[in-house]
Amino acid sequence: MARNITAKTDNKEKTKKKDRFKVLRIIKNIVLGVTIAFLTLVLIVSMMSRLMGKAPSLFGYSLYRVSSGSMKPELQVGDIIIVQECDGDTVQKEDIVSFIATSGEMSGKLVTHRVVKAPYKEGSLTYVVTKGDANQSSDDPIPTKQIQGKMLTKIGFLKYLFDFYATPWGLITLIVLILLAFSNEIIILIKSLFGIGLEPEPQESVQDIIERIQKENREKELSNASDGEKKKAHKKAEKDSASEE
Repeated sequence: MARNITAKTDNKEKTKKKDRFKVLRIIKNIVLGVTIAFLTLVLIVSMMSRLMGKAPSLFGYSLYRVSSGSMKPELQVGDIIIVQECDGDTVQKEDIVSFIATSGEMSGKLVTHRVVKAPYKEGSLTYVVTKGDANQSSDDPIPTKQIQGKMLTKIGFLKYLFDFYATPWGLITLIVLILLAFSNEIIILIKSLFGIGLEPEPQESVQDIIERIQKENREKELSNASDGEKKKAHKKAEKDSASEE
């Protein structure tokens, strides 16, 4: 009886350990999965920005990286900003907008500056005047149709991620994280390919099946008999107690 109790206790402890391990593995997979997805997005945005000259847009939102200090101290070189597409005619004074410059050294390039003069009509076109916070003079007026979007916010920590994952060490880190996330699957795949630690599943013969069923039936009978004896003993105890009264 003591052995059975000990065996049950050991089984419960093993089950608890397995459950804890499963929970930790699920948490690990979720954390690594989210991290990998995020870093992959950062890497894709960075590569597409270099190849296409602009950041890809998703549901009207884009990630832009500040490349000059014209908006200091509001924006630093390397800062990542989220820009939402908008109608250029709707921007207001003090909004920070990203637009394609039409003149000067930045002509044809994307610029992010603050609106210092709200949209105004001139002939058949609507113009807006912008200026970098760190610049002495305003930019030349630009047609509002050149405005790509309005800045919503900047994400400080992304600056460091972009800087890090643009390096060889950053790429190696991403690969290591991917390997960690799928470590269990990779181990199983390697074992299956090379037959390591894999044993053929034992085939149960007809005789083994019959013996197993008989054993299960005997255990059930013993269990039922034990329950019956307990009930009898309980009833007897109740009768004895009643007679004593």
